[in-house]
Amino acid sequence: MIAQAGGFSLGKRHITISTAGIIPGIEQLIKDDIPVKLAISLHAPNQKLREELMPIAKVYTLDKLMKTIDDYVKVSDNRIFYEYIMIKNKTDKPELATQLADLLHGRLAHVNLIPYNMNPAIKLEESDERTIRAFKDILEKKGITVTIRDSLGRDLKSACGQLWYEKIANRHCEE
Repeated sequence: MIAQAGGFSLGKRHITISTAGIIPGIEQLIKDDIPVKLAISLHAPNQKLREELMPIAKVYTLDKLMKTIDDYVKVSDNRIFYEYIMIKNKTDKPELATQLADLLHGRLAHVNLIPYNMNPAIKLEESDERTIRAFKDILEKKGITVTIRDSLGRDLKSACGQLWYEKIANRHCEE
């Protein structure tokens, strides 16, 4: 393992595990008392929208996920990073920013707002910069720590959600 002697000797507190919210995995981290950082791909502040964006939410509901995360924070005392994708007219509405702030109120949380990376196979668009900043402002006014994340690799079509971008784009052009 990376953090073990003979490995890279990277401290556990410098490791972040990213998950779509697989509750048994988080529960295993609690059981094993592994003090790594945790990043949750949340992408929506309510169950209905989260299920639409992330079918795994039908199995691991938002209520159960948040309870499990609260249990993890009690054991680890680590701030949780919540990844939130900004999709035009879908996840970027002001009322969703308010819902997100309410969901995370009183929790040890940091929100990363991530502009959606265009993909020709999916008919979604990224939010414009003004909308993302307005969303960020709502969260900050409600006491939530938030960063607008720059997605590396976008220009090469190799950012998150863009794998096989060129192959898909070429296939659409041939049709």
